[in-house]
Amino acid sequence: MKSYNQSIKVPPPVCYGSGEVERARIGPPVEFLLKSAGAAKAEIIVDYNGFTPEAQVAFAYAVSIWETIIESDMPIRMQANWENNLGTNVLGSCGPETYYKDFKDAPFKGRYYPVAIAEKIAKREMNGESRYDMIANFNSNVDWYYGTDMNCPDTLYDLVTVVMHEIGHGLGFTGFFFVDDAESQGAYGYYEFGDATSFDLLVEQGAADGEQLVDTSFFENKSAELLSALQSRNLYANSPIAMERNRGNKPRLYAPEFFDDGSSVYHLNDNTYPNGNDNSLMTHAIGMAEAIHDPGPLTRGIMDDIGWRNIFIRFDQVKDIEEIKPLVFSGWFESDYGVKAATPKLIYSLDEFVSHSDTLELIDMEGDGTYSVTYTPEAGTDKISYYIEVQDTMNRMRTDPALAPTEFYTIHVGPDTEKPVIAHDEIDYFLLINEEQQLSANISDNLGVDTAYVQYSINGEAQEPFALKRDFDDRYIGNFPFDLNTLKDGDEITYAIYAVDGASSPNSARLPEIQKISFSFKVEEIFEPVSYYSNNFNQETPDFVISDFDIYTAEFFNDGALHSVHPYPAPNKDNEDLEFSTFLKRPVVLKEGGIMTFDEVVLIEPGAQLSTYGDSDFFDYVIVEGSKDLGRTWYPLADGYDSSSQNTWLTNYNSGIPTGEQDSETLGKAEWFVTRSITLTDNDYCAAGDTILIRFRLYSDPFAAGWGWAIDNLEIQRPVSANITLLSPGEILVYPNPFTDNVTVKISAVQQESQIQIDVYNAVGQKIYVTQEQGVIGTYSHEINLSRYGNGMFLVKVSQNGQTVLTKKLIKN
Repeated sequence: MKSYNQSIKVPPPVCYGSGEVERARIGPPVEFLLKSAGAAKAEIIVDYNGFTPEAQVAFAYAVSIWETIIESDMPIRMQANWENNLGTNVLGSCGPETYYKDFKDAPFKGRYYPVAIAEKIAKREMNGESRYDMIANFNSNVDWYYGTDMNCPDTLYDLVTVVMHEIGHGLGFTGFFFVDDAESQGAYGYYEFGDATSFDLLVEQGAADGEQLVDTSFFENKSAELLSALQSRNLYANSPIAMERNRGNKPRLYAPEFFDDGSSVYHLNDNTYPNGNDNSLMTHAIGMAEAIHDPGPLTRGIMDDIGWRNIFIRFDQVKDIEEIKPLVFSGWFESDYGVKAATPKLIYSLDEFVSHSDTLELIDMEGDGTYSVTYTPEAGTDKISYYIEVQDTMNRMRTDPALAPTEFYTIHVGPDTEKPVIAHDEIDYFLLINEEQQLSANISDNLGVDTAYVQYSINGEAQEPFALKRDFDDRYIGNFPFDLNTLKDGDEITYAIYAVDGASSPNSARLPEIQKISFSFKVEEIFEPVSYYSNNFNQETPDFVISDFDIYTAEFFNDGALHSVHPYPAPNKDNEDLEFSTFLKRPVVLKEGGIMTFDEVVLIEPGAQLSTYGDSDFFDYVIVEGSKDLGRTWYPLADGYDSSSQNTWLTNYNSGIPTGEQDSETLGKAEWFVTRSITLTDNDYCAAGDTILIRFRLYSDPFAAGWGWAIDNLEIQRPVSANITLLSPGEILVYPNPFTDNVTVKISAVQQESQIQIDVYNAVGQKIYVTQEQGVIGTYSHEINLSRYGNGMFLVKVSQNGQTVLTKKLIKN
């Protein structure tokens, strides 16, 4: 997390080795052992770093067990690192890569869910394929037993057991509680103080009438009282399903008298569940000869309650009415454990639950799972507030809205004057290789939408409108009825969306709201493949999709270049991100060892120190990608990078951040151009003979941003002259400026032996200093003493192999 906005960083849970021999053998769960029922219900894709083959086999076995326990339609991506620096007695650690809240179907509003759970519930990839869902580290210095047969000797630790334990943490057995030692306070938070996970909602002090730790009526956040609770040895998980499996008793959590980061709260209590107990896998330490290949009923119950098994209420919200008539409340319930009889209810109020409420039972009249009830308001009623309530067979209650009765739905009675509300993400472009272009919009109305349609034009010529039809919820979709035989590259499509409600005097809306403004996008054609390509961007070209990027001469630049938006924005909202891209519309047929070069200036937010592309703390980045299927999927041609890849960029990016702010205000300059070279076949996706599209993409994470990216002098697979200048201006620093007596010229990286010459000229053009070095390679630094010259302007010129690379004006004062 970032220090300026994400200063609350709770470390991932850690599993310690007890150092003791704790012989135990608990086999895998029934689901895994019964071959008829042992098919995987989820897919965990592991990226192994540094593992030996035998360690990888044990790891895969543990993964296969978890795959029969949890259920998800979304692949779960895991990075597993075999490390030698985890510390004494640490067997491993693991945690979710990130957390999400308030996504579609999130059970509780405002609470965070580990990404694997969030993706399962939302039924969509939220981290995408390029990010992991959980990240784990395992200690390569430990004496491990790699077998899967539970015959772990007294001198070794069972790797399958530890992997099982850590995957449990990665899947959500974790949260945001921590202790501020300096202030002697207990607290919880993630992006902000008060953020909590679905696991944190279960944590209570006391086995009987427990006090929920995130309930501020019991424990103020950032308080000594919360610290006392975290160190009370008296914490429990109020997990209904675990309690159902534990004779009504809450599972006891590990809460030693001194808070232990990575261990406290997010483990079961070792004394209550000692080695050999069915629930001992998720205790805070594992012993030698301890082989436990089953999470146990309590851990599985907790996992169910943090989001792996759910209840969803699928009722459409009843719309407003203009006159009294029967109101039908109808819908169904989606529950992993089934619906408890007689618990589905409609609870309504005529005064927004101030002093009145009543209950109607929802009945499955047809036996098909559709529950309904009809309510007719009395004459004179002007509004009806309501919510839906249900319990599953494990006695878990859910409401819709989730925070009812604090939140509820309201039906208004009376004449309607409200217009529909339309929301839409503008279409960027239409590729002629596609058969159709779909338009989607969210259209809502308090009374209900009667009609939705699109008016559009091609190159200013009006076309026949087309209708939008309801897809689900408030989402409406429709396809542009293009004649692909008449469209061509560069054609412009303008459009607007209209909606009309069902009022007796209909209300209508348009998006964009201003009548003279329309959305627009261009038709883009993929041209014939080429074997090489060159562009200096000094004139307009149809070769690139111009939507997020543009070609022009920017301030402080000498001529045209391909520019991202300047400055590029950040969402400034947790778990949100933005992407900006452009791609070359001329596919390239790859040659063996084919090289792409371009000059660039990258003023992009740098990641944390020592972070690398793919790490969660590698923040914004730019990347060059290729596609072999005309843009349907993209793969990196080289790793992404940021301003830290060049000292000139990093120094100037950081110097432009005002005190107390997070965005850099530094503007890019032509003198900071650096040449980048990418071997197009030096990756796992492309080979000689492949035909690929090439894309340039800028990724902006939730917070902090800068000027952006500029690209110039693009060369793809063109012959390279033997005398080409290898240095770029951005690789040379001349400082300080202004100066007093001495000037330093520093070159960051000379890639092959070169002749470097430095010339200094006075204000009237006389050469007053020259130095030349032969066979320079690597970092080069040279100091120039100009103390004997008077104040004024000087010009420094740096050349490589006789070709000028940089000229820079300096001021002496």
